[in-house]
Amino acid sequence: MKDEWRVERPALRTTRHSFIPTHLFLAIFCLGVWSGSTAQRIDSIPHYLHERRSPVVKLDMRGSFIGNQQVNFAGIKLGLSHAGVVQYGIGYSFLLSPVHGTAWIPGLGERTTRLRLGYVAPYFDFAFYKKGHWELRLPVQIGIGGGSVVYDGADGRTQKLEQSMVFIYEPCMTAQYRFLRYLAVAGGWGYRLTLRSAHLADGLTAPIYIFGLRVFFGDIWRDVKHGS
Repeated sequence: MKDEWRVERPALRTTRHSFIPTHLFLAIFCLGVWSGSTAQRIDSIPHYLHERRSPVVKLDMRGSFIGNQQVNFAGIKLGLSHAGVVQYGIGYSFLLSPVHGTAWIPGLGERTTRLRLGYVAPYFDFAFYKKGHWELRLPVQIGIGGGSVVYDGADGRTQKLEQSMVFIYEPCMTAQYRFLRYLAVAGGWGYRLTLRSAHLADGLTAPIYIFGLRVFFGDIWRDVKHGS
C-alpha cells in the first residue's frame, strides 16, 4: 500500500562529514587535555570555582551540517566566569539556516517543507591553556528542546508534518587570539550528537565548526559600571 505522504531527503554521505572530522577532533581534544606544563590541569577546576565570579554574556554562532547541507546555528549564553578560566551557565540555540524538503500531503499534493530546531543548553567551559593573547578552551553543552517539520496548508497557515523532542550533546575545542581589550578572533571544531523521538531529517548528528569575532560584553559592562 502506498504511503499517504513521503519526505524526500538527500542521502547522507558519512565519509565526508563524519568519520574523518570525528577522528581529527578526538586527536586534537586529547592533545589539548594532555598538553604541556603551561596548561591548566583538569583537576584544578575545583580550585578556580573558589575564585571571584563575574557575569558572562555570549552571542554564539556555529556552523554545521544537516545531511549534505551546510547550516548555521545561532544562540545566546548567560553565565558566570571564575578567573576567566572556568565558565558555566545556560543558553538557547536554534537553527538559523533554512532547511527545505518536499512531502506529499493528502488532498494538497507535493508541498515544500521546512525544518525547525531549537534547544535550551546548560554549558561548561574550561580554559586549559592561557598564554599572552592566546587561549585554548574546552566548551561542552548538553541541550534539550524540540524540532518539527512544517509546511504551509491550503489556508496559508503553518502545519506540522512531524514533531520530536531532541537531546543534544556538543563537545568542542576552541582557540582564540585577543587582539583588543574587548575583541578576539576565535575558531574551533567539535561534534553534535543528537537523539530524537521521531525522524526529522538525515544527518542531525554532525561536525561543528566555529569561526568568528568574539566580543567580551562582560568586560565592557564592568568598565562602564566602574566608569560611571
